[in-house]
Amino acid sequence: MFALRTLLVVIAVSLSTPAAMADPEVGRTLKHVDIRLLGGESLAATELAGKPVAYVFWATWCHVCRHELPVYQKLQNAHGARGLRVIALSLDESESAVKAFWRDAGYSLPVAMRTTALRAALGGIRGTPTLYLVDRDGRLVEKLLGEIDPDQLDAMIRKLL
Repeated sequence: MFALRTLLVVIAVSLSTPAAMADPEVGRTLKHVDIRLLGGESLAATELAGKPVAYVFWATWCHVCRHELPVYQKLQNAHGARGLRVIALSLDESESAVKAFWRDAGYSLPVAMRTTALRAALGGIRGTPTLYLVDRDGRLVEKLLGEIDPDQLDAMIRKLL
């Protein structure tokens, strides 16, 4: 009996670790969750339903991320009126560092820290930058790691609109 309880505890602990939250497969439907933005306001999951969403996982220490963030800002500006939502999810440990970076850069994209709830909904991240493109039905249609050509990215976004 003791061995069975021990085994169950080991399984429960291993399933609750971030490693157990595997990358979602392309084609899988993702569950949007409420997101607490760095400004203190909340972005409700209902505001994302039925819209194409680009989840951008980034960090202040990632040079490629710093290079690509202006591209995402331009995409949001160009396609936001057609429903696109670009959401920047920081992998940094310091929320204050992210706030300072965001303020100094002058971005207007919604930005949040990646939380346990976001990990559970969107899975693990292997590196930065990582982009998840989600269609209007909530399906993950693209999962990209690393630098992305801006023209190719724009073409992918246009397919979602």
